Amino acid sequence: MTYSEATDWLFGQLPMYQRQGAAAYKANLNGTFEVLEKLGRPDLQLPHVIHVAGTNGKGSVCTAIAEALSSQGQRVGLFTSPHLVDYRERMRVNGIMPDKDWIAHFVGAHQHLFAEQEIQPSFFEWTFGMALCWFVESQVDAVVLETGMGGRLDSTNIFRSPLLTVITNVGLDHQQFLGADIRSIAREKAGIVKEGVPVVMGRMRPEAQSVVLAAASRMGSETHYAAVSQSLNTEREGPHWPENRATAHKALEVLASLPFGKGLSIPPMETLSKASHRGRWQWLNAQACAGRVLVDCAHNMDGLERTLDALDGMSFAGWHVVIGAVADKDLTELLSRLREESQYYFCAADIPRALPAQQLAEAAENFGLKGLAYPSVDQAFKAACETATDEDLVLVLGSIFVVAEVLVNEA
Repeated sequence: MTYSEATDWLFGQLPMYQRQGAAAYKANLNGTFEVLEKLGRPDLQLPHVIHVAGTNGKGSVCTAIAEALSSQGQRVGLFTSPHLVDYRERMRVNGIMPDKDWIAHFVGAHQHLFAEQEIQPSFFEWTFGMALCWFVESQVDAVVLETGMGGRLDSTNIFRSPLLTVITNVGLDHQQFLGADIRSIAREKAGIVKEGVPVVMGRMRPEAQSVVLAAASRMGSETHYAAVSQSLNTEREGPHWPENRATAHKALEVLASLPFGKGLSIPPMETLSKASHRGRWQWLNAQACAGRVLVDCAHNMDGLERTLDALDGMSFAGWHVVIGAVADKDLTELLSRLREESQYYFCAADIPRALPAQQLAEAAENFGLKGLAYPSVDQAFKAACETATDEDLVLVLGSIFVVAEVLVNEA
């Protein structure tokens, strides 16, 4: 089996939320434990786990923690999702992805295990089990895990005694699965809190904070609050990074107080980096584009509002917005927030869930947003770049998958 055959099988044979939406969602951990049992319970061989949940920022926080630990000689496994360019981004050890041959061999050697099972593992369950096996094989000292969705019923929530749990923030996202209001969603995020395990809390709404505190109290878990961090350069760092950096820094402080962290030197907050976490307030050096190009994966209103507010404070002659969306998402808030004076380039990512570009353009017109529909992300992006001047902004947003396709084409 080749790497291409292995990833085609993973994407095509198994339920995958990012591509199929609600049809792939599982409201229990049965499939996860089935996978782990078949793979020899790699989770039981990984005693040092840092588990991170939250609506926004959890991937950046995970990346900063992992990079800080690995810079001090630790071998650190990092599990994040989704991937943008390469499937293997989801599982890294000290920043290094597994070889393509390793992925191909693993899938080829294990895909038969579930051929006659009543429980068909999801794409995420399979990937999570594979990642843990690779971390065990790599003999990591610690694993930093980003939840995929929610917390309580997420596949990553199978470790009974992690070193530390972290909740970055709580906002409205995935309400059809996690609940219609902040308190309900906070209860799902707080599902990662474990008995006696310290909890780090990022900045969040009071109603979310009260829910997380109640969960920590029930579990007898010591709670730690991230400090407020000031931006050193908003245009370079983006509006989200100061808070996420402060949350990661507090997590490192708590880890240093544990037996695991004996001898750990806590780096200055301003030195923490999320550079390898792509697609989040990322400026591109697009040679074929005269304007400045920013890609941002913000896809819920909490994240999008902060991105747009930060950009509103910057000086650009005009905005050229490349935008796509998934078909099962309510676009009312998104479209009502966007600037009427911008020029829009509507597109659809190459996934089954994508909303057709013409439908998006028609919906946007009801909000006074003008632009053309394009057959592909690449064509929309090229059109924006050809039109923009050196004083303009080219902004790519609306869908993780639109950002991913731009990054692939610009690689």
